[in-house]
Amino acid sequence: MNTHDTDTTMREVAIELGDCRNCRGCIDLNPDIFGWDEVLDMPFVTRSQVSEDEVQDIMNCCPEGCIVFVNE
Repeated sequence: MNTHDTDTTMREVAIELGDCRNCRGCIDLNPDIFGWDEVLDMPFVTRSQVSEDEVQDIMNCCPEGCIVFVNE
C-alpha cells in the first residue's frame, strides 16, 4: 500500500463525554457518524465503525479531543 493512499481500515470511534463541551462540532462535520440526544443533551455516535479518513478532521478540530478510537 502506498503511503499516499487513503486509510480505509474500519475502526471503532467513540466520544469521551467527560471532557465534552457540547459544542456539536462533531455533528456539524460528520452528521452521518454523530448525532445529538435531545433528552440527555449530549452527542452520541450513530455509526461506530468508521475509517480514519472519515473522522480525522473532527479529531483534529475537537476543542477537548473527545473523539477517540476505541482500544487505543
